[in-house]
Amino acid sequence: MEMARSMLKEKGLPNTFWAEAVYTVVYLLNRCPTKAVRDKTPIEAWSGKKPSAKHLRVFGSICYIHVPDEKMHKLKDKTV
Repeated sequence: MEMARSMLKEKGLPNTFWAEAVYTVVYLLNRCPTKAVRDKTPIEAWSGKKPSAKHLRVFGSICYIHVPDEKMHKLKDKTV
C-alpha cells in the first residue's frame, strides 16, 4: 500500500485514483523478480515467458487515445 500512496503523492493525484494506483502496483510487482520463485518474476514462473517492460509508462503521466477514422464523425476530436 505504501507504493500506491507514494505514486499518488508523487504525481499530486487525489485519492480517487487509489484503485488505479493499487492495480498498477500489483501489475508492477508481478513483473519484478522475487526470491519466492528463485529470482524469476511471478509472471515468468506462471507462464514460462519473460515479461516485457517496453509498454510501461510513468504512472499519472498525460496520455492521449487515438480514435480511428472509421469510428470518427466529421466534427469530433481526433483524440480523447
